[in-house]
Amino acid sequence: MAPSPPKVEELSEVCRDIQIEYSNHMLKLGGLLFRLIWEALGLKPNHLGDMECDKGLTFVGHCKPACPQPDLTMGATKHTNDGFLTVLLQDDIGGLQILHQNQWVDVPPTPGALVINIGDLLQASLVLHVILIMEIRLVN
Repeated sequence: MAPSPPKVEELSEVCRDIQIEYSNHMLKLGGLLFRLIWEALGLKPNHLGDMECDKGLTFVGHCKPACPQPDLTMGATKHTNDGFLTVLLQDDIGGLQILHQNQWVDVPPTPGALVINIGDLLQASLVLHVILIMEIRLVN
């Protein structure tokens, strides 16, 4: 949806208005989360915004009915989120799992809750800043 949103007529008429409104809210939320994360780390809050990292938005919607035979499903493969942040709006069906001590553990759903996952690019940015801070401290 951003930074180059599709033409309005390319969006499904059924959910066009809410998709645009929701995307605008998610862009604002993403910018706020970036500033809060950076500020909590003692860094310049607008760092990612200044680099326009808060301008991108991919809108993905998964709506799957409950499976009548869940023991026969495989779900998504183990993966990471490649962007900066992933915002997941939970429902009452669930399906989110985390890998903890080499075991997949179900995350109990909280309908209406937003789950914020830090993606690979944000993790790499954080590591880079820690390395730079360490180098600056070593030099001084």
